[in-house]
Amino acid sequence: MALHQICKISDIGEGQCKTFTVDSKQIAVYNAGGQWCATENTCLHKGGSLGSGKLEGNIITCPLHGWQYDVTSGQCQNNPEAKVGTYKVQVEGDQVSLEI
Repeated sequence: MALHQICKISDIGEGQCKTFTVDSKQIAVYNAGGQWCATENTCLHKGGSLGSGKLEGNIITCPLHGWQYDVTSGQCQNNPEAKVGTYKVQVEGDQVSLEI
């Protein structure tokens, strides 16, 4: 696994998310109340961009059809058998990095 620096803390405000491409993978990064999380960007329902969704607490809502995921675990709230992949986030100083 490699560590990839992706942004500064100030680039993603509290309660916001942003999408990054790392090693050809689309990854959504979330600042959930100061807790940094990352998931695969693609909703399992119809392929919507989770990074374009609305983050409330630790739940991201896909902008296409409203499927919801817990950004800390990737667990889908609409389908208990569905889960998006998650990535480890490291914050050092003002730098946010992903372990891919």
